[in-house]
Amino acid sequence: MSPLRRTKIKLGELLLQKGLINPEQLQEALSLQQSQARDKLLGQILIELGYVNKEELWLILAIQSGYPYINLSSCIIETEVLSLIPKASAEKYQVFPIDKIQDILTIAMVNPLDKLALKQIQELTKYDLMAFLTTPLELKEMISRYYVRK
Repeated sequence: MSPLRRTKIKLGELLLQKGLINPEQLQEALSLQQSQARDKLLGQILIELGYVNKEELWLILAIQSGYPYINLSSCIIETEVLSLIPKASAEKYQVFPIDKIQDILTIAMVNPLDKLALKQIQELTKYDLMAFLTTPLELKEMISRYYVRK
């Protein structure tokens, strides 16, 4: 599945455009990232500084990536769908199966732009994929909740 309306605008610029941060906050986060937090993503740093909350960040990431955001906690997952992606693959590729209609498997991913993960999941399941964006925390909670039932 390709994104609906992917934008090339950088995350910081989108946050500025939406009025969620100001230029000084963006500069502080970028400076921090360059000096001492090289392994952290800009969004992570902005959350840690308290400039944005997780929900705001994920909605902006959905805009940036072109993939719609889905709140996994509101989904009810059928056992048949869950069995299509083993727990180890769900954790490795940061993906969670949501629903299957005919030959299309709907999944939630932390990074739906990860072409390798999408390819691997498609090869594993033999289904066409429809991807949605989810948060790492929601994904982890769903994996813990649903894969323990087996």
